[in-house]
Amino acid sequence: MDSDHRAVTGARIPDPAVALTSLLRGWWEAYPGTRPTQKALARRAGVDQATMSRYLNPGRPMAAPPRVVRVLHTELRADPARLEEALALAEAVHAARRVPRARGAVGEAVAGGDSAPVRRRVGVPAAVRVLGHLVLLAAAVWVGAWLRPLPPGPSPISSASAPAAQPSPGPSWPVVRLGDVLWEARTVQHLLNAHGHRVEVTGTVDAATVTAVQGFQSERGLDADGRVGPRTWPRLVVTVRAGDRGDAVTALQALLTNAGHPTAVTGSFTTDTEDVLRAFQSAHGMPATGIAEPPVWLALMGSQQPRLHG
Repeated sequence: MDSDHRAVTGARIPDPAVALTSLLRGWWEAYPGTRPTQKALARRAGVDQATMSRYLNPGRPMAAPPRVVRVLHTELRADPARLEEALALAEAVHAARRVPRARGAVGEAVAGGDSAPVRRRVGVPAAVRVLGHLVLLAAAVWVGAWLRPLPPGPSPISSASAPAAQPSPGPSWPVVRLGDVLWEARTVQHLLNAHGHRVEVTGTVDAATVTAVQGFQSERGLDADGRVGPRTWPRLVVTVRAGDRGDAVTALQALLTNAGHPTAVTGSFTTDTEDVLRAFQSAHGMPATGIAEPPVWLALMGSQQPRLHG
C-alpha cells in the first residue's frame, strides 16, 4: 500500500467534542480578573455543576449545547470571533448524535489500518429476497383490507357536537381599578412612582392612585379611564437589569418573592436578584437573560399568590 493511501486511511479526524471542550476551557482560563467558579457558571447556564465540569474538562469531554456555548461566551467575555467556531463545533457534535451511522451498507469499505485489506460486502441477493418478502406482505395486507367490511363512519350529529380542543391560554395582564388591593395595587403604585407620578404605596388603589394613572395614560395617548389593563401595563412596566435601582426594581423584587422566588426587596438590582430572575425565567421556559422585560413582567403577574402578599 503506497504512502498516499496510508496517509488517508491513517489520518485522525479531531473529535469535535474534545475541540469544543478545549475551546471552552481556554475561555475560562483566559478570563480577565477573578475567574468565575464552575458553580456560578452552571447556575448562569441552568445546568448542574457536574455537567458544567464536563463541559470544561477536555479529559472527560461532554459537548455543550449551543445555548450553553452562548451563555459561556457572554459570561467569560470571550473573543467574539471565536463564538461562531464554538457554535459550529457544538452543532457538529449534536448533529452527529441525531444521525445514526449506517452499518453494513452495500459496497461499504472497511479499513483496518495501513496494511489491512479493503473488504467489500455486496448484499444484492439479500436485498432481492427482502424486496420479494415485502411485496408479498403488501399484497396480503391489501387483500385483507379489501375483504374486510368498512367500519361505520362517525355520526354527523356526534361529530358536529363534539367540542374542538382549545389550547390553554397564556397569562394575561390583570385589570387593576379603584379599590383593588395587595400586589396589584402595590405594583401599580411602585411603577407610577418610577415614571414620576408620585403616589404613596399603600397596597390599595385609592383616588390618588386613580388620578395618577389617568395622568400617566393621558401622557401616552391612552384612554384615561384610571384602570390599568392590557393597554396600559405594557407602557407602565419598566425594563430593568443588574445595576438598576428604584421603584421599578422594588416592584420586580416583590413580584419575584410573591411568585415563590424570594429575593430581598431593596430597590437595588443585585446579582442575587439577577440569579433569582434567571431561575424564574428558566422555570417558565423563557430565555434566562436576567433582564426584566415586558414578557417577564407578564409572566410574573400570572404567577402571583395574592393571599401570601399583604
